[in-house]
Amino acid sequence: MRYRLIAIDLDGTVVNPEGTIIPSAKEAIQRAIDSGMKVTLATGRMYQPSNRFAQELGLSVPLICYQGSLIREPFNGNVLWHKPLSLLTARKVIEIARQMGTHQYVYVDDKMYVEEIIEKDQWYAQRNGVELNLVEDFLTFLKRKPTEIAARGKPMEIDRLITQLNASFGSSLVVTKVHSSFCEIGHSTSGKGNALRYLAKLLGMEQSQTVAVGDGPNDISMLKWAGLGIVIGSAPEEVTTAADWVFGTETRDGFAQAMEKLLDM
Repeated sequence: MRYRLIAIDLDGTVVNPEGTIIPSAKEAIQRAIDSGMKVTLATGRMYQPSNRFAQELGLSVPLICYQGSLIREPFNGNVLWHKPLSLLTARKVIEIARQMGTHQYVYVDDKMYVEEIIEKDQWYAQRNGVELNLVEDFLTFLKRKPTEIAARGKPMEIDRLITQLNASFGSSLVVTKVHSSFCEIGHSTSGKGNALRYLAKLLGMEQSQTVAVGDGPNDISMLKWAGLGIVIGSAPEEVTTAADWVFGTETRDGFAQAMEKLLDM
């Protein structure tokens, strides 16, 4: 078999805007598993909601979460890879994010912490079955290294934050702009590409035997690293140029179409 491991982004790739798995995508994933391929998720989501999707899809391969900061087995939750931020770096990131006027999130031990609960937080928590943990002050609260920090704000605030973080930390951080009003900050050795490289080696796979499927800038590193990179949907040019195949710019069945071609090879 030419390809043996498939890493799939969730949102916009196999999960629709309503937050449910696209039926044709679910069927395609099952066909891939039945053919002998190993399938995993590579997502920016926390482990908890990622694991629920994995159970629905019947996946048994370790999951790549938090934009590649964490690899954890489904069901039993064993941690295989964790690249948290240092406490010094985390505190500096929080201070800079405050200066930019953004709303911050800190993730420790797969729990989400906030200093203030806003409406979008309540919506996210309810939709994903995640508990919101309120703390008075991140700088006082942080005693353990966080897996990731995220920030929400106006597009101009997020752009200013990313510019400042890049100026302050350079390549010692991975800053992912998920969309115009939200970004995620992780360790320099995180990222979906690095995590997929580690997972493939752990599973005894060659780089040439891997497939990465995504739709956004946060997927570029794994699209470039994988033996075959596939983009689903209407993605920015910097994303499509990183891929080998582009599918489904007009329908929600792009993933199923891509898997059909892959399984026919």
